[in-house]
Formats: sequence, structure tokens, C-alpha cells
Amino acid sequence: MNRMNGDGAAPRRPPGMLEDEVLAVLWALGRPMTPAEVQLELGDRLAYTTVMSTLTRLHRKNLVTREPTARGGYSYAPTMDEADHTARAMTELLDRRRDRAGTLARFVSSLPPEDEALLQRLLQAEGGA
Repeated sequence: MNRMNGDGAAPRRPPGMLEDEVLAVLWALGRPMTPAEVQLELGDRLAYTTVMSTLTRLHRKNLVTREPTARGGYSYAPTMDEADHTARAMTELLDRRRDRAGTLARFVSSLPPEDEALLQRLLQAEGGA
């Protein structure tokens, strides 16, 4: 269901959400894609120019590479996988906080038990390496 805001328009996405959706398409297909291919995978719910602008922003941020195509446009591919991208975003956010210990403690305490156990296993494996 598409909820409307107070003025009758669809609500705006949170900042970065469209970029994440475009990256998710690129990661899922695992190959360079043109803006038209990305638009099609997103279900044609976005204008071509919106997809193109988003890919251009991602390129400026070095999150995607672009290569010329035979037909005159570009195809785009992510510069890192989803896990690397997410870890980088988490690290950048943590770096902007003063209370690293408090932030990390709250993060761990907010995890579901299975994720907390996974984190413990990963930390133990890193410590033993």
C-alpha cells in the first residue's frame, strides 16, 4: 500500500535509500548493468532520469565503476560487495560518535540473540587467527 503524506504526495524515501536499492540490484545480478536494466529490475516505478542520476551519484562516491557501452551509454558495476559496503557505513557512523564504547554496547545489546551469538563466534575466530 502506498501511503500518502499530508499533502497527498507519496512520502519521500529516507536519505540514501534509493542508492541502496540501486546497489542491491547491482549486487543481486552480479554483472555490469545499464541504467535501463537497473530501471527494469526496480520495476519501472522510477523515471529513467532518476535511475541515471542515482548511478551518477554512486559513481562520484566511488561506489560503482562505469564503462562505456557499444551503444553510447555506460554500464555500471559496484566497487565492493554488500558486506564491505555495510561494514564501511557502520564504521563511518561509529567514527562520528564520541562514545564508541557506549555505542558499541548499545548495538550489541540491541541484537537478536542469534546475531549476538554470531558476533561472539566471529570475534573469537578473529582472536584465534
